[in-house]
Amino acid sequence: MNVQPLQERQLFQMKRESLEKRICQYYEETQNSDVVIEYGMALLVRNAMMMEDYSLMCKDLIRQIFLTCRPSERMREFCLYFYDYFEYEEWEIVRSRLFKSRAEFSEMTRLVRPDMKYFRVASTPTFDKFDEVLAYAIKSWSEKSREKAFEEKEDFYFSFKAVFEDDNGKKHKLTFSKNADICKSCEELFTLMEILTRLTIFQKNGVRRFRDIVETECESIVSQEIINHSKRKKRGQELRKSLIK
Repeated sequence: MNVQPLQERQLFQMKRESLEKRICQYYEETQNSDVVIEYGMALLVRNAMMMEDYSLMCKDLIRQIFLTCRPSERMREFCLYFYDYFEYEEWEIVRSRLFKSRAEFSEMTRLVRPDMKYFRVASTPTFDKFDEVLAYAIKSWSEKSREKAFEEKEDFYFSFKAVFEDDNGKKHKLTFSKNADICKSCEELFTLMEILTRLTIFQKNGVRRFRDIVETECESIVSQEIINHSKRKKRGQELRKSLIK
């Protein structure tokens, strides 16, 4: 069976169970551990952006790769992001396998340590945050409109649209749909999107699709589904969220 590499559509839209199965099938056929690690990084971003639970995806496979596969530069570069996948004793084994010393590990991970708080399982959003996101989205509305919105909150959806330039300067959109945590700070959103520019898996015909973030065109989108004469319609409002730091 010829398993094709996964693209952004699968990584950011497929349901959890089906996606984990596809990634495991890909690894079984290719044994390409670096690509699977990059898939894992994309899924960490998805989990950090969405209120649905995409935490610890492909946990057993990721653990197997770090604990048994030949160390690579991609494993060294991204290992710290997967800290939650391991028990402490296992993590010490991973660290020892990938780095010659604690000093080398500390130097290699020094710059990314401040960003870890955005990726840890305990800090990623859940549906418990829905009311906070809705309050943020409608904060400029009148008091009466805000009250009505909370009465109809099940009709609201939140999306975040990121825009990137590829190696040829062409723009590409990536949308985190329906239940995105749009009340994140600009710094956090930039950090999450910047991860995608470091991955090699998002290519077409050798052209990187996510080379640079187009910061001024990224935006949050609030949609309300309205039932009118038995037909569902969506009313949307864009909340432009510049990611300029």
